[in-house]
Amino acid sequence: MDPSSGTRKIRVVHICAIDWTVQVMLKQQIIALQKEGFDTCAMCTAGPYRKGLEQSGIDIIPVEIRRSMTPLRDLKTLWQIYRSIRKEQFDIVHTHTPKVSLLGQLAAKIAGVPIIVNTIHGFYFHDDMPSMKRTFYVLMEKIAAKFSTGILSQNQEDIETAIRLKICKPESIKRLGNGIDLKHFCRSRFSKESRTEKRQEVSLPPDAFVVGIVGRKVKEKGYIELFHAVSLLAKNNHNIWLLAIGPEEPEKEDAVSMSDAKFYGIDDRVVFLGHRGDIANLMMTMDIFVLPSYREGYPRSLMEASAMALPVVTTNIRGCREVVVDGETGMLVPVRNAQSLAQAIDTLVDNKSLRLDMGARGRQRAESTFDEQNVFKIIRQLYKQLLDDS
Repeated sequence: MDPSSGTRKIRVVHICAIDWTVQVMLKQQIIALQKEGFDTCAMCTAGPYRKGLEQSGIDIIPVEIRRSMTPLRDLKTLWQIYRSIRKEQFDIVHTHTPKVSLLGQLAAKIAGVPIIVNTIHGFYFHDDMPSMKRTFYVLMEKIAAKFSTGILSQNQEDIETAIRLKICKPESIKRLGNGIDLKHFCRSRFSKESRTEKRQEVSLPPDAFVVGIVGRKVKEKGYIELFHAVSLLAKNNHNIWLLAIGPEEPEKEDAVSMSDAKFYGIDDRVVFLGHRGDIANLMMTMDIFVLPSYREGYPRSLMEASAMALPVVTTNIRGCREVVVDGETGMLVPVRNAQSLAQAIDTLVDNKSLRLDMGARGRQRAESTFDEQNVFKIIRQLYKQLLDDS
């Protein structure tokens, strides 16, 4: 079915919690769908990125959505989403992130939307989670899946988990993967001088060995272990610095700030940056990239780092081990283990040829596996298949 055929275009809304998610994860996907003839917009809590998104041609339907569980507010949010869906008469509702997948899909089902799609960006539950809490989130996923016409998972392990735990039927879930703009994240775009200039701009010493991380400043991204690891390395290597990029989230229970770096005595060798739009340029300042996360779907930052020919160190968890080939494009370490993290970083600090080899292999893997155009194609094909079947 041609999405632009008939008297009107097929109307699609992507629902997520905050406009930051639209900016970072969904913007290019939505624009690609628009180019294919879909009338596509986003629904989320409006914030600082709304204006720029709308200037890019992405309409934002503002709805107050909180990521934490707040039952009374969540009922209000459910009602707001339902009213907006009914008013706009969407043909496809596409949800993202655990809580929103439940509220958005339930609202869409009540509103009579014919096609409801959910993307799993990494199940919130994991093996280290307390049993009762894990059971609750598994149940939430099972309920949400009851409303899905189609389910997309960014990583293969979550598909296997969903089938094993009977969250959904095998035929209803499909691997999506994840992707980035390989032309944008390409080292050849930048001159050697730009590395020096960017380091100067963000107050990194020109001769420092820079370990970089991009991620929300919360403990589940592994910041505490990273601070600890850098403190261990700094005892013998006074030239090591940490560049931490990502928004601070002081409202979160596991929020991380510069005071945590100070606790480990490394605040004098850490540069804290917020959300940035020049990630590719900032990655040029790094010597290696690290993501010691506890939970991931299919981490964009690891793909970006590999595409920029950086060797990576990350935790041996689902999502991360699907991006990184251990010993080839980077190194996998145990989760919540600062000693192992420090050892892996130290190995790369001392071996330039290994860094260059892993970086080159990472770029090759990015070119073969991480092209965002493949993701856009899978989504378009699913939409068209579901439209044809409806």
